[in-house]
Amino acid sequence: MPHVLLVEDNQHIQRIYSDKLRAEGFKVTTAEDGEQGILWAEVCSPDVILLDIMLPKLDGFEVLKRLRADSQLSHIPVFMLSNRSSAEDVQSAFSLGAREFFTKGSSSLQNVVMRIRNECGFKKLIAITANAESAKSISAALQHRKLLCRVCTFLAEAMTTVEHGVPDLVVLDANLAGAVVFNLLQQLKTTPATQALPVIIVTDEPQKFHRADGFVAPARIDHDLRSTALKLVGLPDSVEAALPEHAAVA
Repeated sequence: MPHVLLVEDNQHIQRIYSDKLRAEGFKVTTAEDGEQGILWAEVCSPDVILLDIMLPKLDGFEVLKRLRADSQLSHIPVFMLSNRSSAEDVQSAFSLGAREFFTKGSSSLQNVVMRIRNECGFKKLIAITANAESAKSISAALQHRKLLCRVCTFLAEAMTTVEHGVPDLVVLDANLAGAVVFNLLQQLKTTPATQALPVIIVTDEPQKFHRADGFVAPARIDHDLRSTALKLVGLPDSVEAALPEHAAVA
């Protein structure tokens, strides 16, 4: 899963953003001052940094300068998040190499997550299964530095989760609840907001789900699910991008 380093000294804001990012499928590491932010960037090598400006010890601009001057860290996309949002602040952030500037209070959490996803090319998957063991197998198989995976085990809430979650792909596990999954597939493919979403069905009976875009046998989840998902969302498969971590479970 993509790894975000959140550098924010306000505990309340830190908790809100951490919870949202984790719910979206990110791994989150937090730092409470500028020096700690640089240290964690060196230790964790995150995929994204979300950086406040007004920080103890080193402010966000100084942190950004040092990140950009470090050949090992300069490639990491940095998104600024601050109450300071004057034209001068915004210009300074971009001139130092920030990817985007978010103003606290006016930039919604969902917008922040969506912009990070779009700017960094992350793809979000929602996997729907009725079984906790299947959830573990599916989420483990989908570990990849460009994939955000959220698992929904409450079938009654599945359609709402997809509509509100704005994923790039849906995985439906039909191995344990075929009839329910068939109905979900029909809903996904006939609802205007979701009908263009690619859908993978985990099943031994693909002929029952002709409207799906891909199929993976339950016994082949570990071998085939990630490559099938990456192909459908337009990402290259690579061993280096796979990670041995678990996705968020909703």
